[in-house]
Amino acid sequence: MPTNLNRADFVLIDHLQATWVRAGRENLDPYLSVGREKRVFPLICQFDPSEGLYHGWLSRWRRRLWDQRGFRTSVDLMQLEDVRRALARFHDLKDRLPVERRDIGQYRTVDDLRSIIPTRIAETHRRRERESLKAEAYRQSEFLYRDGKWIVVRLKGFAAARFWGLGTKWCTTSAEHIYLSYAGKGEIVVFLTPHGKYQLATQSRMFRNERDDPIDLRIFRGAPPAFMRLVSSNWADDGTRRCPVAET
Repeated sequence: MPTNLNRADFVLIDHLQATWVRAGRENLDPYLSVGREKRVFPLICQFDPSEGLYHGWLSRWRRRLWDQRGFRTSVDLMQLEDVRRALARFHDLKDRLPVERRDIGQYRTVDDLRSIIPTRIAETHRRRERESLKAEAYRQSEFLYRDGKWIVVRLKGFAAARFWGLGTKWCTTSAEHIYLSYAGKGEIVVFLTPHGKYQLATQSRMFRNERDDPIDLRIFRGAPPAFMRLVSSNWADDGTRRCPVAET
C-alpha cells in the first residue's frame, strides 16, 4: 500500500513511539510526554546540517540524553549548535574516511564525532602514503637474493632508499641529493636479515648497521651461503667515515 510518509516523518513517528514507551517505564503521562517531544524534537532536527540525513542520529542522541540527564531534560541552543558543528564536519569529511567508518550510526556522541574524524583521515592518508612509497620502491629495487627474512636489494632510486631504510639513521634516506651523491659513485646494496638491516655503499666501502655504525662481518654468521657470497662479492673492507654533511 503506498504511503506519503517521508524519511523525516518515519523518524519522528519512531521517536514518539520511543517517547511513549519511556514515559510508561517512568510512570509518567505518555500523552504529555509525547506532546513535549512533538515540540522539542522538530527543533532539534533544525540543527541537522544535511537534508534530513541525520534525523535518526539526532533521535538516538536525544534518547541518550534521557539516560544521562533524565527523561524530562531540556536542550539549549548552545548545545544544539555544538551538535550541528560536529555533524557538519562529519558530513563534509565522511567521503574521505575509510568505507567502514562512514556510517554515522557507529558514533554515539558528539565527542565521538570530534575525535574520530581527524584520526581516521590521518591514518588513511599515512596508509596510502606507505602503500605508494612501497609500490615505487619495489619498482626501483633489484632483488639479488630472497629467502625468508634474508634479502639482498640493489637500490635503483631514492624511493627504494627511503623504503628499505625506514627505521634507520642512514643519510641516504634523508634527502634525494644525498642519495644521488652516493649512487652516482657506485652501487648501494641493502642486506636484510632476521636481526637487522645493513647498507653497503660499494664505492666508498661503507657498510653500516641501522644506527649508521660500521659493522663486523661476523654479524652475518649463520647466513645462507648464497647470501654470504653476495656480502663477500660486494664488500672489501669498511671505511671509517660516516655520511658527509650536505653542502649548503
